[in-house]
Amino acid sequence: MKLDDVALSQLVPIINESYYRSGPVLVNLFNKYGCRDVYGKGFPSRKDYTFAKLKQINETKQLEMLINEIIYSRSYIGTDVDVYLNFVEPINEIFKYCGYKLEKNEQDEYIVTGEGLIPEETIEVQTSFENIQNDIIEQIDQAKFTIWISVAWFTDRTLFNKLKEKVTQGVNIQLIINNDDINSQTGFDFETYFETYRKNSFGVFQNNIFHEKFCIIDLKTVINGSYNWTNKAMYNQENINIIHSYNTAETYANRFIRNKLL
Repeated sequence: MKLDDVALSQLVPIINESYYRSGPVLVNLFNKYGCRDVYGKGFPSRKDYTFAKLKQINETKQLEMLINEIIYSRSYIGTDVDVYLNFVEPINEIFKYCGYKLEKNEQDEYIVTGEGLIPEETIEVQTSFENIQNDIIEQIDQAKFTIWISVAWFTDRTLFNKLKEKVTQGVNIQLIINNDDINSQTGFDFETYFETYRKNSFGVFQNNIFHEKFCIIDLKTVINGSYNWTNKAMYNQENINIIHSYNTAETYANRFIRNKLL
């Protein structure tokens, strides 16, 4: 679902004032639809926060889902809110310029309708126990925009060379690995080709290690499992899941960015 900035700004008072929502309530509302915020000191005005969050989830299924929650009549049982007058009528006035409309469904609830709505996501999962390197290469070959890799150890030259090939195609590649002897002695010049982050040991005794193993491709596919991108892993008993899901990819992307900043 995509709305222009005028429509988004006009939604702000409907969300905030037609039924009053405090700052913490707004945070909880938007966190249900992909945001990761905490209410506290320095929190912006409710108006500015709501507009910023609407822009953040614009052009996603989450925006449609949030609006459907806002207009859900059972949420207002016991209040003096008139869902039609407070929400449906003014939102339809906004939507008529954007190609959408609020209409009743079979359950007699208003929902967003219109052309261009994102269909419910179908999640596809492929699990592999054999020929894992080949399966990873197949997914890398399909990458058009981004490949974000977070693995403890990376010593597999075949995968390294495949990623170098994708760099020549304009694909953005970012890599998080352990800062240790195994990764330092590979002879791979990671930093020359990829945006690379090396993670030090941590914890009270400095003996905890970064041990995650996942890859995000084009923010729509996730590869995760026990498999490190190493020569040894090819001969171990290992597994991966290849998950085609925008929501799952977004979850892992948030984790990847967090790991970069730690």
